[in-house]
Amino acid sequence: MDDGAQADLSPLIAGKLDQNVAEYRLETIQGERWMRCDRRLLRDGDGNPTKIVGMAIDFTDERRHIEILEERSRTDPLTTLLNRRGLAIAFSSLQSADGYSVLALDLDGFKEVNDAYGHAAGDIVLKTTAARLSSAVRRQDLIARTGGDEFVVIIPGNRLAGKGAANRILHRLRDPVSIYDKAAIVRSSIGGIWTPVKDDLSSLIERADAFLYEAKAAGKDLVRFQPEEPSTGL
Repeated sequence: MDDGAQADLSPLIAGKLDQNVAEYRLETIQGERWMRCDRRLLRDGDGNPTKIVGMAIDFTDERRHIEILEERSRTDPLTTLLNRRGLAIAFSSLQSADGYSVLALDLDGFKEVNDAYGHAAGDIVLKTTAARLSSAVRRQDLIARTGGDEFVVIIPGNRLAGKGAANRILHRLRDPVSIYDKAAIVRSSIGGIWTPVKDDLSSLIERADAFLYEAKAAGKDLVRFQPEEPSTGL
């Protein structure tokens, strides 16, 4: 990102402004630093600009602290995936000319692992699931943990891209999870929809959830993807 415009003194020199505050980055031998500069224009008795005075403050540590807090507010601390807020923010800027698939999934057998081995084992399952989800989709796809063992994946692209991702995830999550030298079987049920244009994210997830419930009712370890609407023709 070019911060040159932030450091530009031209408006002050021209007398268009009497004061401005700029924040910009500097590349130094110590690495990137963030600076905040307060500049003021001094005028003579006739109102003509005479000189500019200012003070620069290095606020790199403050900036990094803010960035860390912002990142934490968008991610799930256990899996490092997006949380609901982070998913909404990322989806708002996601672009695709071919539409979007929204996949809702949860884990079949997760409660049994928690009951048998404890919550620490459950955490292992969740972190393993997060890694497997990441390996099953592309870098531009969005993955979020939205609840205990509930996840949402958004695939920019056409319907086939979404269905393909759902099936890859289903097969990837069939692999046993190693817990305390034992192989735990935890699989997934997946519901998916495709939309040609963006809609309210909560509404899209709710629609995907309806197909998730269909998958669970049909026996679990299944994908239920929104059927393609038949063309009416003329």
